[in-house]
Amino acid sequence: MVLAIAWGVGREYWVKGEYRSVVNEMADSGVPVTTTQIHDRYTAAGTNERSAEWTELFDAVTALREMSRDSVEGLEDLVPPDEPWPAEPFAALMSEEAQPLIDKLEEMLKSEASIPVEVSFSSRRLWMSGSNSGSVLELLKDEFRLAYHSGHTERAIALLRQWRQFIELLGQSNGFQVWSQWNLSTHWLRLVRQSVAHAFWNEEQLTELVALTSEIQGPDLDQWNESLLSSFVAWDPLQDEGSWVRFTDPDLRSIQPFGASAIHAMAALEWMQPRNAAEFDRGGRRDRKGAQRNQETERAIADGSRSLVSVPFATLNRWMRQDWDVSIAYGKQQNDNFHDSRKWTLTAVYVRKYQVENERFPRSLDSLRSMGADDRDWTLSTRERLGYRADDGSKKGDQAVAVLWTDDKMHQGEDDEPGVGRIPYSERKWGSGRAEKFEIWFDRTM
Repeated sequence: MVLAIAWGVGREYWVKGEYRSVVNEMADSGVPVTTTQIHDRYTAAGTNERSAEWTELFDAVTALREMSRDSVEGLEDLVPPDEPWPAEPFAALMSEEAQPLIDKLEEMLKSEASIPVEVSFSSRRLWMSGSNSGSVLELLKDEFRLAYHSGHTERAIALLRQWRQFIELLGQSNGFQVWSQWNLSTHWLRLVRQSVAHAFWNEEQLTELVALTSEIQGPDLDQWNESLLSSFVAWDPLQDEGSWVRFTDPDLRSIQPFGASAIHAMAALEWMQPRNAAEFDRGGRRDRKGAQRNQETERAIADGSRSLVSVPFATLNRWMRQDWDVSIAYGKQQNDNFHDSRKWTLTAVYVRKYQVENERFPRSLDSLRSMGADDRDWTLSTRERLGYRADDGSKKGDQAVAVLWTDDKMHQGEDDEPGVGRIPYSERKWGSGRAEKFEIWFDRTM
């Protein structure tokens, strides 16, 4: 027992030195490792004398949108021109009041003034605020809904262009707002998907939507991983509160009664290092070989974090990784989800474009090859195809409709119905509540 304790204590002190060495190497390579360095890096990047005008605009838009905080019924619905929209009078009033802000937004986009970023710290985690940049997203969505219902296609496509321009400017102004760009792009994709469910765009505009959608890039995992490493080491997980306690965060103490050791901290750094894409956890998806390889990697890292100094046989288990927010697999999964969303949107635009040019829906997704599409556009990260079915309305009284659906990313047991490629979720005996989120019905009347 004495030898075991001596070995554990010696190993702990050796790993503590190794951890410090790794952190020093990170600092030498330019990775911020203190809260001061993080703050300076995020606030010093890409600002100029006009940047403050963005903050004023964000605040003004936020104040204006307080008028609708009580949620006018149906205000956030995307309603085509030929259907009633009870919220239209209020939406028109809001648009009239917002016109000076819309003009200011157009001016700021033309000037390409850098968008500032605000950084705030809470506990050991880094919380970033995009200076209320999300308010611009809500303003553009409000304007798009009104233009869509009014049948103003040119106005609607112009708003989508401005939206993309704002996203690009956000990235140029500050290379660290990866997730703000990702969020704005995700909403853009969702709105475009909804818009093509009805006959709204003309052939030329659909061609532009194909180009705009194809150009959208997902989150930069390298930047995300560097931010993760910085926020982890900046709060020094080896801070001492007594000789047997490391990292005294209350949440972590509930998982590890005596705190976390240097061995755990070293294992966390190893866990956050980039690995082969096949080794990332895919959240229970059907990529069984990749999931198995990830389990082997996880087991090796967890075994390496065992420490008698902290708690006998304690490891860098799943709960500790979640509490430390160090699961790089989450970033990979979000990246997969984003690209799947982009493929779903792009394929939906292709389907509508095919229908406009040929006056009928394609029989299958393979028919979209004539539009310049290929298998990669409708093959998901799970290597499954998007589901698609078309009804040309050949039966008397029927209407031509089509449905495109995507994987819900939910693990399905052996007894569950097959997923993508069989039937839409709304027609299954289970899961119909998810239909609106994972399906697009073209030209279906309710």
